[in-house]
Amino acid sequence: MDLRPFMQGVAAALGPAIRSFFLTAAAMSLLAVVLAASSYAIAADGSALRGTLAAVAALVACAVLGFTLSWKRALGAGILQVVRSKRLGGMLVTAVFDRLLGVSEQAEAGARGGRMAQAVEGVPINEAAKRLRLAVIHRVQAAPQGGGVRGFLRRQIEARLLGTIETLTLARFRNEANQKGGIDLLKARDELAQGVDDLVTDEIEGTLLVTTLLLVGAAAIASLGAAAGIQYIPL
Repeated sequence: MDLRPFMQGVAAALGPAIRSFFLTAAAMSLLAVVLAASSYAIAADGSALRGTLAAVAALVACAVLGFTLSWKRALGAGILQVVRSKRLGGMLVTAVFDRLLGVSEQAEAGARGGRMAQAVEGVPINEAAKRLRLAVIHRVQAAPQGGGVRGFLRRQIEARLLGTIETLTLARFRNEANQKGGIDLLKARDELAQGVDDLVTDEIEGTLLVTTLLLVGAAAIASLGAAAGIQYIPL
């Protein structure tokens, strides 16, 4: 399967991803200043050394958690760009399922049909999940190397998108296995390829919201908690 349109779509997502990284980093830097000032006020209590120590602890906490959040939001923004503007999630699903089914574009049509007919209906959940994992690993490893920072970011966006697609596909597999006892891989491929972009969008948006709330909350709790403890240090 020709994945050049997908690769071009991922390349087009690098701009939004980088922009999201720096905007998130800027927001977290502002939060760091606020938390550092608050921590200083809480911990100082007549000692500039205690206040400074608490402020430094707040800045360190915000730097670590801020970088993590910025990176996660950058990847999320890149994926959202791919699926919203390019609608290329279905192409990647098809590529993964071609590998999962053992189908090659170079194979003769009769051979492709024969291999599919032998192994696509009533597949046990464990076997389907194993095939899916191997297909995703192969697709990740097949990503073009090089390209410096942009190439690295491109590969990370693709790997994250593949991980999300794998999660959604496994959920689809489990649902069908519970209902029918086995999985029709061709039916699952066609249904996922048609609706995967909307599913990925919902999944990424929800994950980014939860991640943002958790890491911002963690930064505030860690900073103010450390300040509350530092204020009792006899300095």
